[in-house]
Amino acid sequence: MNERCAQLLIKIIMSEGPIKIGELANEFKVSPRTIRYDLDRIDRFLKDNNLPQLMRKPRVGVFYNGSREYKEKVLFLLNKFGRYNCGLTKEEREKFILLELFRARDYITIENLSNILGVSRGTVISDLKKVKKWLRKYNVELESSPHYGIKIKGEETDIRRAVVYLFSEYIDIEKALDVMKTSAYGHKNSAINSQLKKLFENINITYIENAVKMAQEQLNSTFSDAAYAGLVVHLALAIKRIQLGKDILMPKDELERLKLTKEFAVASSIAKSLEQSYGVKIPIDEIGYITLHLLGGKVTSSNAFVKEEWAKLQFLTARIIRDVQDIIGVDFCSDDELYRGLMEHLGPTVYRLKHKLPLKNPILREIKENYPEIFEAVKNGLNALIDYVKCEIPEEEIGYIAIHFGAALERMRAKNRKVYRALVVCGTGIGTAKLLASRIKAEFDDIEIIGTIPSHQLKEFSFKRNNVDLIISTVYIDNNLRSDVLCVTVNPLLPKADVLRISNILKEQNQTLKAVRRRNLFAVDGLIKIIEKYCTINSKKELIEQLERYLCDNLHLINLKGVAQPVLDELITEKTIMLNIEAENWEEAVRKGGEILVENGFVEPRYVDAMIKTVKEVGPYIVIAPGIAMPHARPEDGVKQVCMSLITLKNPVEFGNETNDPVRLIISFGAVDQNSHLKALSKLMNLFTNQKYIEEILETSDVKKVIEIIKECSSKEV
Repeated sequence: MNERCAQLLIKIIMSEGPIKIGELANEFKVSPRTIRYDLDRIDRFLKDNNLPQLMRKPRVGVFYNGSREYKEKVLFLLNKFGRYNCGLTKEEREKFILLELFRARDYITIENLSNILGVSRGTVISDLKKVKKWLRKYNVELESSPHYGIKIKGEETDIRRAVVYLFSEYIDIEKALDVMKTSAYGHKNSAINSQLKKLFENINITYIENAVKMAQEQLNSTFSDAAYAGLVVHLALAIKRIQLGKDILMPKDELERLKLTKEFAVASSIAKSLEQSYGVKIPIDEIGYITLHLLGGKVTSSNAFVKEEWAKLQFLTARIIRDVQDIIGVDFCSDDELYRGLMEHLGPTVYRLKHKLPLKNPILREIKENYPEIFEAVKNGLNALIDYVKCEIPEEEIGYIAIHFGAALERMRAKNRKVYRALVVCGTGIGTAKLLASRIKAEFDDIEIIGTIPSHQLKEFSFKRNNVDLIISTVYIDNNLRSDVLCVTVNPLLPKADVLRISNILKEQNQTLKAVRRRNLFAVDGLIKIIEKYCTINSKKELIEQLERYLCDNLHLINLKGVAQPVLDELITEKTIMLNIEAENWEEAVRKGGEILVENGFVEPRYVDAMIKTVKEVGPYIVIAPGIAMPHARPEDGVKQVCMSLITLKNPVEFGNETNDPVRLIISFGAVDQNSHLKALSKLMNLFTNQKYIEEILETSDVKKVIEIIKECSSKEV
């Protein structure tokens, strides 16, 4: 039998009733005639092994009438013989060979591969040509020795990256845990699945999952399904590679920077737990590599940015938004959710790109097909990111960034009034969930999105406390898991067919779901009781209607309120500007800009020392554009309120930035958090990208002239 026959037999055996040949043909994407030939071949296999043959009934279908013992024997035979001798295709053999090479501690002979696969030595040699070509894509070589055989050779980080990509080429990374934890039967290509499982022999995947969940709690973060599964796969792979004596080596300076992060402490905790469980010693370089995966995971609610990334990410975000909106001609400047969401997304993205961590985007094709203009605009608007990470941006990453802009466009179309409370569940990433939520808001004025979560957190979510009426999910949810809540499975991009389906479901469930209107009155009832206690109500009915409408339309704004966001011309004023200052070097220049903030009571004196220390520790990254530097430190280094100062230098100074030195314009700033200064910072992009403004500021000695330019920057859209 070939692989298709084996999977066909498994399908029939596992089925509770007859299956029509047409259905099998559709599922396996072959003709009904081919299915009939395959069924004949299956019957010969069963007969040769003294087992009952298939039953075929016209207009009913095909089924297996053997007892449970016979079915178990069939599965045993497929497991024993089918993995290697059911006619793997050339592509499957190549992946099979790769998996054997990744599992091997040292050399493996061609004869051994020939025997395992049941093919000739010449066939294996032919397959190895493609194997070598595949490995080179990941900077891994295939080394051969006449006396020993063949083995893979390369940097350990590249080898592990290749293993993960091999995984993701064959199965979605979110489904990897299913393959690792369950039987290969019921999956297509069980031969390869069996080999994938062998990579993690004697590894308790559930135990590693618990370690990842612990990491989520300690970081106060939410991993997407892909990031969650990817981290579990990485940890399992790390243990197997350490057991084989294959350790990661990391540059010392990079490791020292990682030690400053909260993620490193969490990674150390994970390592200690795994050491106790598996009896291995996890080196500090491996802990650093785990830290990179935590930093590179797609997370939300994370403040996990190394010191030098914190401000740069904000500039990157503002620059990308400006460049993309210039390309597509849409104004995003008032969309705070886009600014915050994209900045949060860029933190992990930078780590992935800098360290070549793999990322799969399962809906990339749909994004390119449904939002081609946005995708191309984002692709052409990422020059700032390319300059920063010093590499090209893969389409998978471009697709995820495009989702943020797609969601922003959908928000522009969204209506305000909501009735039904819906939870959005998505396995492909928080950005994808936000896109789906925006599409729902745009299409339905009677659905309120109360939250977005990855599917693996569904069990822990409190449906009763959040008054959820329905779940709209991009992944299938078992009815047994949430039998009390209506579940709708849709495409993440919510095509017209899904819009129509949701509309029909809401109509059918209208009487049941109308109960949410009564729940919405709960807050109104409380307000009415307070008002009645102290006031005379002339028309209670009209008051209730007005309050309900107001709460429905504006309650979602409450979470957006917080620390006020001053605008640019409120921060850079006559009191915070000094022109044509003399400074012998960059340190004196930074100190003079910082002293303005101290004199105005905006920061403590130690903040100036912290700005200088930051440059010394992490380098001249603060020189963010030609001739312009923006010194700063962390909020906890002594910031009292959001502030900025602007100074120009009589003579330029060198910071050590090869691209943007020398510097004559210095804007020092202090922030109390990561959000309150973003509005002013976004307006600064008008200044940084307008050479005429820069030249006028550098040439003038009139503070009022600078104020005019700053006000003009504040009034213009980013």
